[in-house]
Amino acid sequence: MIIDAHTHAFPCLMNPYGERSYKQQILYLQRFVASSPAAAVKRVRDNSVVTDKSEYVLWDENDPTPNGALEVNFHPARFGRLAWKKNGEEYYISLYAPNMQNMESSPEFLLAHMDAAGVSMAVLQNAFLYGDLNDYISEAVAKYPKRFIGTIQINEAKAFEETEIEKLIKYGSNPGFRAIYFANERFFENGFTTAIDDEIFFPFWERARDLGLAVFWDISAIHEPNSRESSPFDRFLKQMRRLESWHKRFPEIPSILVHGIPLRNIRDGDRFLPIPDDLWKIWKRKNMYLEFLFPMQVSHPVPGGSVFDYPYLELHPLIKDLLSNLGPEKLIWGTDLPNTERNCTYRQARLYLETHCNVLSESDKKMVLGENIQRLLNIN
Repeated sequence: MIIDAHTHAFPCLMNPYGERSYKQQILYLQRFVASSPAAAVKRVRDNSVVTDKSEYVLWDENDPTPNGALEVNFHPARFGRLAWKKNGEEYYISLYAPNMQNMESSPEFLLAHMDAAGVSMAVLQNAFLYGDLNDYISEAVAKYPKRFIGTIQINEAKAFEETEIEKLIKYGSNPGFRAIYFANERFFENGFTTAIDDEIFFPFWERARDLGLAVFWDISAIHEPNSRESSPFDRFLKQMRRLESWHKRFPEIPSILVHGIPLRNIRDGDRFLPIPDDLWKIWKRKNMYLEFLFPMQVSHPVPGGSVFDYPYLELHPLIKDLLSNLGPEKLIWGTDLPNTERNCTYRQARLYLETHCNVLSESDKKMVLGENIQRLLNIN
């Protein structure tokens, strides 16, 4: 059984949905682009890539809270774009492929891709930037119980509050939901004054453990207040140490790092830097797993480097390191569909491992492409 551990279903991003205000929804999308552009920023009038971030800045760098969002008429546009205007100049990024005409990724849209690529099941990741989607995903897993597994979205910055714990219990008691999606970037709502290993969140995690839920961790190299870490790698390592601290407290909870290795933090141009022992030590912990999501990380420009294209042969030495240090049983395949299609087709996002990666044995591929996540989430 081929299982994609990372996909997204969401209604049209150009329209309000659910209880969240549309203004707040736009704020979350703007924060996503401001903190970590998923693709090259382009100028509308000549379609050129803009490398000077000061030209299109979206957020006050001195105010990480929601008050730091700059007035730039940020909005979702058609054909996969997020757009805004700064100092009279229009900019955009292609968050999705141009064939996403109305900025919608319905369950049926995902199923059509899955059927064409020979993928049996998919995990619907519930990241906050796409909307308040617990009910939307609940409907999808109820309608297609043999094809989708849901993850729960809570407000990470408020996970200590009773309303969020009640939300966790409500959806965690639904057999269609098997995990939580937790992004440390959402701590921007309180200026990053809380962290993933804070004791204030322990009651939430105790209930998650009791419900038998796994966690998909979206760990960014966030700027903590008064932190001395300056480089993205150092900031990421600090967050990994926080995750290790949390994991020592809750070792029974399976943890999957979405996006896996943060390649942008260990990439020097076209060269990958050695992964330090501190990270291998954390990732080797029992019940800790890494996602294979490489096309999403190497298929857009980086400073001093080039774009890597399908079938991503440049990744084979890194994959060999993962196998030798962690073993295939700790690696899980995901694509981030529909995002992946701005870089390669969905089928190619499977074939770069299954057909073109001779580093993985046939038994390795079976584990990575389905057996590991099937075991972790008790998928029958």
